Formats: sequence, C-alpha cells, structure tokens
Amino acid sequence: MTASKSPPPFFGSTDELMAMAHAMEKEAARRYRELAVGMRARQLEELAQLFEFLESLEEKHAAQLKQQAAETDDSASAAKRISWDLPESFDEEAGSSLLLTPYRALAIAVRNEERAFAFYCYVAAEAPDDRIRGIAEALAKDELTHAWLLRRERRRAYRAEGGGHGLRAAALPGSIKEFFGLAAETDWLAAQYHRSLANTLEESDRLKAAFAVVAEDEATSAREAAGRIGLTLSDRGSENAPTIAGGMRLLEEAFERYSDIADRSKQEDIMQAAQHLAARAVHRLAYVGGSQSNKLLDAHAPGVEPRS
Repeated sequence: MTASKSPPPFFGSTDELMAMAHAMEKEAARRYRELAVGMRARQLEELAQLFEFLESLEEKHAAQLKQQAAETDDSASAAKRISWDLPESFDEEAGSSLLLTPYRALAIAVRNEERAFAFYCYVAAEAPDDRIRGIAEALAKDELTHAWLLRRERRRAYRAEGGGHGLRAAALPGSIKEFFGLAAETDWLAAQYHRSLANTLEESDRLKAAFAVVAEDEATSAREAAGRIGLTLSDRGSENAPTIAGGMRLLEEAFERYSDIADRSKQEDIMQAAQHLAARAVHRLAYVGGSQSNKLLDAHAPGVEPRS
C-alpha cells in the first residue's frame, strides 16, 4: 500500500476526524467524476463508466460518514474548523494518462485506497484518546476493505485485457520455491539500500531511525524466505548513492510487486505467501511515512502487530 503523501494533522475530537474523513471521500468522488468526464470526452466509454462506478463508491462512503457524524452534537462546527489541506492521497496525474486502461485505472484506485489506509494509521497512532483512535482504526479498516474489493476488480480487468495485453506486468513465479527466491532477493537488496540510506542521514533525522528499522525487518524477511529454500544471501553494494526518494520507491515497489502476485497467481500457496509479504510491506510504508512522530514509531514498528 502506497503511503499517504502528506503527514496527518492533529485531531482533537472525533468530530474533526469525521469531518476530515467525509471531506476526503467527497474530494475523491469529485476527482473520479472529473476523470469520468474526461474519459467520455475522449470517447472512452468503458473507462468513463468505471470512473463513475468509483465515484459512486466514494459518495456512498461519504454518505455513511455523514450519517455517523450526525449522531454527534458538534459535527457541523467541526467541519467549519478544518483549516488544513486535505492529504494528497489521490493519484490524479496517473489517472489522466493517455495510456490508461481499465486495469491501470483500477490500479490507481487501489493505490488511492492504500494511501488513505496509511493516513488513518498515522492518525490512529497520533490519537490523543482511545475514542479517536478507535474511529481512525475503523476508518483504516474500511479503506483496506475498499482496496480488497478494487483489487478483485483489477484482477478481473487484467484477465479481460488478455492476461496483460498492452501491460508491462511482471512474470509470475511458477512455483513457491521461485516465489521465495524472488522475495529473498527483493527484501535483501532493499534492506541493504535502506541500511546504507540510514547511515547517510543525520542523527537528528527521525527518518534515520525509521529506515534502520525497516532495513532490519527486510533483512529478517529475506532470511526467512531464503531459509525456506536453502538459499545463501550475499551482500551487494548499491551502485548509486542512496536517497530518501529511492528508499521510498523501493518500499512502494515491494508492496506493488507482492500485491500483484497475490492478485494474479492461481496457486494458493503463492497467493497466501504474497498476501503476507504485501501486508508486511505496507506496514513498513506506514511506519516510514509516519516517522515524524515518536508515538507512531513505537506503535507501528515493523514486526509488531498494530492494535486491533
């Protein structure tokens, strides 16, 4: 799951959180609606209908949130008090690409839901009380459910487009052994990159600690995968100087790769293993993305199950 692009604001009440959640859903609906209009103007009726479907999902969720907020006494004034920008969780530039297909459109929608999930994870970790934390965690679970439904539709679209015709989809591993080999290499190389990146950052930079933690988790994951197939891991230095952008890109690519395998594989053992590693990867993303908060670092450190 791709991390939210913006750090979360501080929410002092459940009303403020619900107002922000409602605003996020309405904004996503508005952008899907604009994309639908744009697709229809290009005479891409199938994509127009798809974006209208996505708009309807966002509007439905917004209506549910509005109804929940109406049960409190101060939801209207809370909405008026919102003075921060909405978190940038919508991939609008990618959505307007001339290369867009239903599969790619759904991939964008999945990524948007994943960013919203990461956002609410940050909010839950920052919550000043259990009630706000509980609502944020419930919202995060809603976004995960939406992402799961959209991933199912994305898988159908992939097959409808001829199993990837016109798409640059990576080859699927043919066996569980091949999958664990891929996972071991992916996580091991990422661990080395993130460890090197952490070493270049200032001691006062919280990203230093965050990248060091995810590097250790990636190394552990790689060793576990390698151990299943008797693979020996060896260190390989990075050819280029590590950067924060490069470190984040590796985290996102790992999640996308494992999610893609879980979506497309027809082998149950591979699908389950990929789902597990995708969940582990999104945990790292949420951890690094929220590294501006010490409490978040403690609550969502990789390897530690988040509160349920």
